[in-house]
Amino acid sequence: MYPNQKVIKPYLRVATEQDCLFLSENLREDDYKEIQAVVGLPPLLSLLHGYKTSQVPLVICNEKNKVVAMLGVVPNGLIGSIWMVGTPELKKISVSFLRNCQGVFKVLKNNFSILHNYVDARNELHIRWLKWMGFSFIKKHDNYGLEKISFYEFIKI
Repeated sequence: MYPNQKVIKPYLRVATEQDCLFLSENLREDDYKEIQAVVGLPPLLSLLHGYKTSQVPLVICNEKNKVVAMLGVVPNGLIGSIWMVGTPELKKISVSFLRNCQGVFKVLKNNFSILHNYVDARNELHIRWLKWMGFSFIKKHDNYGLEKISFYEFIKI
């Protein structure tokens, strides 16, 4: 490394509609399946909905300034419906992501007494991550969403 060379690390920024388009074309397979199972909408429409209804939609960018994930919290009174989707590139920054996600989620939870949502029971990676983040699983729904498949309801108080 040369002196004075600036190293760009993965970072967080406010999302844009263009980010929704990019992500819709580059989603992880599990995220695509989850969107289809719940609402059956094209990923772009689902992402635009999350973008427009979230309090502060955010994206995670890698060191090459490419979006690797998008997340937000949709307000419903004191309860926030938290969500996140990513690209396969998120795995390449997993150490940085894991180091920083607790702090990011503290900021996201700041305005809500409870964070809540549902996760596809087939999505083992998300389930492990949600447990690691301290979410509790409160109920299994066997006929959830458009496809009527198993989802777990999760919560963090």
